Parts: sequence; structure tokens; C-alpha cells
Amino acid sequence: MTKSILIVAAERGLGLGLAEQFFNRGWNVVGTARPGTDIDELRRVGATDPDRLTVATIDVTDAAHIAPFLASLGDRLFDVVFMNAEIWGAEHQSVLEATNEEFSQIMLTNTFGPIRLARHLLNQLVMPGGTLAFMSSHRGSIAINVEGGLELYRASKVASNMLARGIYAENRALTVLSIHPGWVDTAMGTLGGTVKAEISLGPSVRGVADVVEKHMGSGANLYLDYQDNRLDW
Repeated sequence: MTKSILIVAAERGLGLGLAEQFFNRGWNVVGTARPGTDIDELRRVGATDPDRLTVATIDVTDAAHIAPFLASLGDRLFDVVFMNAEIWGAEHQSVLEATNEEFSQIMLTNTFGPIRLARHLLNQLVMPGGTLAFMSSHRGSIAINVEGGLELYRASKVASNMLARGIYAENRALTVLSIHPGWVDTAMGTLGGTVKAEISLGPSVRGVADVVEKHMGSGANLYLDYQDNRLDW
């Protein structure tokens, strides 16, 4: 049977790359985009077999979008739900400089919004064996933070890892993966071209897809990078 994946935030960057990866591997793909964003590239991913790619609309920061989004999915089930929505946040990344709005925005987009939606989507996972994946970061590790800095982004990813663990603790039939994609050459990864990334998009999304396919259905909660290395929490 053809495997199916829902990728939340698939209109650009890592999400778009993942949509293409899984589509090219023969999966059925539902990719979401925020209302009003350009979805031409996402639709092009499925050009060779439109029946295997569906585009849906949701902004994870807006609770009012959840019910219509779930209704659009109907009784569709997924082997994997991949939560990719994230932002870098304020360029300064400083707790001392951050406004309440800046901190609220990054936590809502990177942590609360995706986790809230993920909990609403648990009934859309194939069970047993369903897999919930989150685009995490090595910056979300407490153990390996030896240089400090990047306080806002780190805080959002630490919180994401913790709340993902909470979902797993309450649903041990699930597999829950938190995956670091590397420092990738995307608009976000380069801060709009102002900094140099470590790897290009292709190797990152191939690695992330490999990690998902390797560990899906394992029943584990894992924190991994795109090369399948375990990260310390």
C-alpha cells in the first residue's frame, strides 16, 4: 500500500524540499501552505501524478484555522505527520532586547502552534505504527549548548522537544521524532542571504526523509540529525 505523509508548512524551503523527496519516493503527499502564499512550486512537485499530491491551507498560529483544516482532511489517514512550521524570529535573538511580541511570535510559530495542531491530528495517524515528526534543531539541545546565544530560537526548540516528548509519553503506540536538518541553505537558514549555511537543501531533505523512513513505526521517541546521529537532549 502506498504510504502517506502530511507536511505542515510545505510551500517553501525545507517543507517544499521534503514534499518533493517523499513524492519522488512514491508517497502520497498532502502539503500545507499559509493562506495567501504562493503555492505554484508546491503544485509543481506533483505535476507528474497530481492524484498523489494535495495542497491544503492552514496557519498554525491561528486556532480558528484548525477546525476547517481538519474538515478538509476528512477521514484521511497518514503514516507520517511532519510539522515543519518555524521562523528564525528577531535577528538579535536576545532575551534582553526582545519585545513581548517578538517572544510570543517565535514561541507561537515554532512551539505552541505546531504542538497544538499535532495533538489535533493524532486521530489522523494510521495506528498502530503512526509517526509524528517535528523539524527541530541541534539548538534545541540543553546538553550541547556550550556557547550560549541564540536565546529566542533555542528556547522555542527546547520547548518543542519537551512538548513532543509529552505527546509520546501519553501515546506510547506512536513514534515521535525530533529531527535537526542541518544548517541549510534556505532563506531562513541564511537569514535572507546574510550568513553562509553549511549544506544545501538537497542533502538535508534526503537525509531527513531517510531518517523518517528508517525510524517510522519504531515506537520510539528520538532526537536525531539528518545523518541519523543521536543528539543529546
